[in-house]
Amino acid sequence: MTLENARQQWIPINYQYPLSAWIYKTFAAADGEFADWLHEHGYAFNGNRKFKLFTFSNLRLKGVKFQARPAPVLSVSPGSQELLLSFYMEEAANHFIRGLFSGRDMVIADKNHRAEFRVSSVECLPAPEFGDTETFQCIAPMVLSRGRMTDGKLRAEYLSPEDEDYGHLLKENLIRKYVAANQEKVATVESDGNIENQYLDLPFDTDLWDFKLLNTPKSKLLTIKAGTPQQSKVRGFLFEFELTAPPELMAFGYQAGFGEKGSLGMGMVERLQLKQEPILY
Repeated sequence: MTLENARQQWIPINYQYPLSAWIYKTFAAADGEFADWLHEHGYAFNGNRKFKLFTFSNLRLKGVKFQARPAPVLSVSPGSQELLLSFYMEEAANHFIRGLFSGRDMVIADKNHRAEFRVSSVECLPAPEFGDTETFQCIAPMVLSRGRMTDGKLRAEYLSPEDEDYGHLLKENLIRKYVAANQEKVATVESDGNIENQYLDLPFDTDLWDFKLLNTPKSKLLTIKAGTPQQSKVRGFLFEFELTAPPELMAFGYQAGFGEKGSLGMGMVERLQLKQEPILY
């Protein structure tokens, strides 16, 4: 997706939440019922946790400068910018996406700043074919957490990909999202808590899995709903990794996003061999 700004713009440094809100508003403008379904329900895992199976990259900005005062902001010179969007949806829902964004005005705003861009073009790229082992780099922070009791409250502990449990938890998260999106194809059973024992009829071998970190991860602390009573902090990481997994599961993560909070622009990756290949609408 190519964005145009004819004059200088100032973007909030924590732009992920307002950008996500703009995507939802774009859905709503096309079909309110579809947008309500996506926001309120998404895909359910065992009727419980909800997943919104889309993600987006960091904004790819030209002529950008960081300004710390009066509030942290990105100053963007006039020109062409880029945003990558990726969706995993049922074939029947594709008509909601195609052509939805072209020609629209993008507004990214918080209580201090407002930036406006025009979507000048939208290109749809086919999904690549994956083998059993591929290498990727994050083009948006990847978020993964586990619950930990702190001061009598269960809080999210955000993990670095250097954590010894990272690969296993990434696999669990990905399978849960896959099952949520493909409930008509996957049966579940109660188990002793081991996620791999909960599924029947998965169309791939869950034992085929290996995660390898390829470089030193870069930590990114992001503020969601900045400056509001609902403000929260999320920590993600940018890194390169090698993944061995069933190609169908790998393709699913590529389209829906790896890890948590994909609909807030987390977990988008590109394959190192072939750049800029997410499914774009």
